[in-house]
Amino acid sequence: MTRARAIWFERPGVAALRDEPLSDPGPHEALVRTLACGVSAGTERLVLMGRVPPDIRAVMALPAQRGSFDLPTSYGYAAVGVVEAIGVHTSPDLLGRTVFALHPHHDRFISNEHALRPLSEGIPAPRATLAANLETALNAVWDAEIALGERVVVVGLGVVGQLVARLATRAGGHVACIDPDERRAALARDLGCAAALPSIDAAIVAEADVLIEASGSPEALAALVASAGSEARILVVSWYGERGVPLPLGGRFHPNRVTIRSSQVGAIPPARRARFTFDRRFSVVNELLRDDHLDRLVGPLVPFTDAPRLYASLAAGEAWNPPHRVLDPSR
Repeated sequence: MTRARAIWFERPGVAALRDEPLSDPGPHEALVRTLACGVSAGTERLVLMGRVPPDIRAVMALPAQRGSFDLPTSYGYAAVGVVEAIGVHTSPDLLGRTVFALHPHHDRFISNEHALRPLSEGIPAPRATLAANLETALNAVWDAEIALGERVVVVGLGVVGQLVARLATRAGGHVACIDPDERRAALARDLGCAAALPSIDAAIVAEADVLIEASGSPEALAALVASAGSEARILVVSWYGERGVPLPLGGRFHPNRVTIRSSQVGAIPPARRARFTFDRRFSVVNELLRDDHLDRLVGPLVPFTDAPRLYASLAAGEAWNPPHRVLDPSR
């Protein structure tokens, strides 16, 4: 019987490795050897700290998740691996393919074949772990309805913020980014952001057509609302968990007809829903993953055995730069 190593969030702020038995793949299943798995810092920190609100647990739960949000749980959704074996009635075309899966951090796992998304040839596995974040960023750009020449402000330059800024620029927006970490600001400039500032500038915000909050800071959202100009569109990509988000909805908010909208990856935006399925959206992501510049977002690979230390730093709120951390299951 095959053995697998799995990362579990044992109690708030503490992760550990478990050794588990792994069965052979059954009908319509495949055995995947993980090449790399990405840590989605914002979402996983909420899960790691046991702070997922009860009313959204059904939305955040994944079919392959083990345990519960009350902890312990094995969670994650950015696994890239190669199919090593298949069960009966499983498509033979999958054997040997590199695939992406919304699966927790395991060095090997069994998956239903329909949950595996084949990746284009030649995409490095660490970069391919950005697929889930790219889906989120793509949805955000679609939700924001960015048009050629519009002024866009992106607050927060973690993984999702960097990807939103990159895609907004490719969509034709003139993008200014905001983050207090100069290293992240410099990275955003390298990825095409027209300007990168250390703090929210009310004058720049007032001139923007689109304001995207990706920092996870309720205070940042409040600052955008307070300074938004006429008919500005504010898009909230951040997930605030159980934190309250007080907003200044007096002042210029009503006379300026400011719009605040959420963006979430779990649904295709209405304007594209008639034409885009989840598979078609992922085909766009597959093309976006060909962008070699995305490698700049990926930090040095972290051995699986160092996962407890990595998650301790996440629990402590340390800012990672580059912002995307990838676990290496081979070590």
